[in-house]
Order: sequence, then structure tokens, then C-alpha cells
Amino acid sequence: MHMLMMTALGLAVLAAFWFIGRLLNARAGRMVVNGPRLFLAVWAAVSFYNGYIGVTKAGYSVQAELLVHLVVFGLPAVAAVVLMFRKL
Repeated sequence: MHMLMMTALGLAVLAAFWFIGRLLNARAGRMVVNGPRLFLAVWAAVSFYNGYIGVTKAGYSVQAELLVHLVVFGLPAVAAVVLMFRKL
């Protein structure tokens, strides 16, 4: 359940970064910020920290957390890459 919540949170945060990036770019009239690219850096830090907590506090093995990390980071990251290279 936690994996599903974290993945959904990642997609919601990506949507917020994308929307705010589009707003800032529209106001400036040019590309100022690439929301999905900025999201990738932030989400990598958040998901790695989530994995760290899973290993140190919850007692999961590193192998189990790597599989969870693949989904928690991977799905929102793939969506971010698609948005980065999408023609708007």
C-alpha cells in the first residue's frame, strides 16, 4: 500500500511541477524552467530517502527496497521524461 501511495504522490508532484513550469514559462514568454527536469532531481532525492528509511527503520532488505524503488521512482520518472520531450 505504501508503494502505491508513494507512486501516486510522485505522479501528483510531477503534475504540480509541470503545471507550475508551464505557468512560469508562459509568464516569461520563453523557457525559464523545465518542470519535469527539476522534478527528476527532487523525486530522486525523495525516493532514495524513502528507501533509506525502509532499510534502516522498517527493517526491509536492500534488495526488497531496490525493487520497490524501481516502481516508486521509475514510473513517475518515465512520465517526466515523456513530458520533457513532448512537443507542447
